[in-house]
Amino acid sequence: MSMFAQENLPALIAALLVALLGAPLSVFVVLKRLAFIGQGVSHAAFGGVGVAMVLGVAGATLASDLLQMGIVLGFSICAALVIAALGRTQKGRIDTAIGIVLSASMALGFVLFTIAESRHDHDEHGHAHGAHADEHHVIEEILFGNILDAQWSSVWVTMLGTALILLTLWWNRHRIIFWSFDEPVCSTYGVRSNATGNLLLVLLAIAVVLSMQVVGVILAAAVLVLPGAAALHLSSRLKSVMLWSIGIGLMGTIVGFAIGTQTSWPIGPSIVLMQAGAYLLALGTNTGLRRLRSA
Repeated sequence: MSMFAQENLPALIAALLVALLGAPLSVFVVLKRLAFIGQGVSHAAFGGVGVAMVLGVAGATLASDLLQMGIVLGFSICAALVIAALGRTQKGRIDTAIGIVLSASMALGFVLFTIAESRHDHDEHGHAHGAHADEHHVIEEILFGNILDAQWSSVWVTMLGTALILLTLWWNRHRIIFWSFDEPVCSTYGVRSNATGNLLLVLLAIAVVLSMQVVGVILAAAVLVLPGAAALHLSSRLKSVMLWSIGIGLMGTIVGFAIGTQTSWPIGPSIVLMQAGAYLLALGTNTGLRRLRSA
């Protein structure tokens, strides 16, 4: 099946939008060493899904889809801000804060998911085996994504989220860049360090929730790290790094999507593997150039 087949267009466009929103963010994530915070937020989103399911919010209509996304988004933003707050305390360590929020959110998600499924079992008594199979299927979709199920409504929501993130990044680019490169002196020049950090974490949480529908919870953080990590091996100029990151994100998405539609590989992991390959190629190129210069 061609990746440009009509039934695949919503999925392809959604995947490209996720790449477009993730690539610029990934540069700042790598510069500020926020990769593990992205991991924590992405796993926390699973807890948000559990909350939505217990509340009976299912994705049967556009309204319920938006409500579910709002619940997961609110949960993820709270998780990001809790990580930041714990990391700023005198006794708190950022890695400890991430571990606490990540593990607690994932555990909460599984417990709430089980509660929601037990309610469903009571409603449909006698179909326990089928419900058990459905539970594993839904968990797999949440964790690893199922981009081919994307509808045009998801595309429009992703497009709005992408526009919001990119416009916010552009509007606040000067203070975010300043904070990324020289956080200790931000206050001296009138840049509020905590507020800028919180802003980036909120944008990261939004990007994670939007990315979940493409690559799932587990791989969402990878999409928000790999393009920027690869680009920083290819240039030392921020503008060039941004362009490289966007190019790597989009190309990795196109190649991964094409491979996934032509083979039995899942598309989300295929996209991540292509971007990981681009990172290894960029790393090898950078290492080779440095050896040539030193020879």
